[in-house]
Amino acid sequence: MARILDLFLDRKTNRSCDKYPNDGSLFEGLRHEEADAIRCLSARISGSIFNIGKSHHLPDDDIEELICDCITICIQKIRGGTYTFKGYNPATFVIEIAKNRARNFRRNSMKHETFGFESIGEQADEADFGSLAETELLEKLLSKLETNCQNLIRLKYLEERRDKEVIEEKLTQYTTVDALKNHRSKCLKKLVEIGAADSRFNQ
Repeated sequence: MARILDLFLDRKTNRSCDKYPNDGSLFEGLRHEEADAIRCLSARISGSIFNIGKSHHLPDDDIEELICDCITICIQKIRGGTYTFKGYNPATFVIEIAKNRARNFRRNSMKHETFGFESIGEQADEADFGSLAETELLEKLLSKLETNCQNLIRLKYLEERRDKEVIEEKLTQYTTVDALKNHRSKCLKKLVEIGAADSRFNQ
């Protein structure tokens, strides 16, 4: 685990993600436990997990520990063969783990327990996979929408950001909550139509 944490906690600026232009190449990098792949994954998930942690009222130190744990769990599950690439972003998998662990996070025990690489993997039970199938389906459908719609739906349903936060942090082009909700509603209708079309096609 020490090697993984050393790589993750390397704060220096890097262009790690340039080496992984798609989800498949990033997964392969993680499978080989490449330093840049781990840095790239951390860059992609840190913001989302920070927001998840804050929504569960976790202090910053615990959120950083949560991020490290979730990356470590991901690597362990790839190593053990329980997480294999199915065409979706590895960051999605890690964020699902974070949501699950944040709900059951215990600050005192996390601060005083020493986790080995293997023991962390053992503690990540199958509940981590609970909503992964649904999330993967959503990712598949989202890829068929325009970029703006993808962003609106991800912020709301994958990153669980509040509309007010989205407006205040200027994460979209919209300046009012009403405008944001109105356009997201249209995007969701398109998503439902795409989902219905896919269902008919696969019957």
